[in-house]
Amino acid sequence: MQKVLFEINYSIHPEKREEYIDTIIKLKSLINEKFDINYSVFENTKKQNNFSEIFICNSEEELEKFDDTQDDSIREIISELFEKYIKDKKVIYTTKTEI
Repeated sequence: MQKVLFEINYSIHPEKREEYIDTIIKLKSLINEKFDINYSVFENTKKQNNFSEIFICNSEEELEKFDDTQDDSIREIISELFEKYIKDKKVIYTTKTEI
């Protein structure tokens, strides 16, 4: 099976950086606790306050399962990210498959 990398990229409001970091740490903990996927968050070293959430799944089905089975606590945090932290609500999604 081909592994799948799913990336979510966005910039946050600089004045909300500390709150964002606290929130994303909670999200990271929940996802890693409840799902068997590799989830990490990275900051762009050349563009402060630009972040990428990276999901590495063993298959497309595993990624779909994650998307379909998120509980309310994860959905609430994701909603909070969009509403409070992400600049202009502009997000870039990228999906890549392993060769």
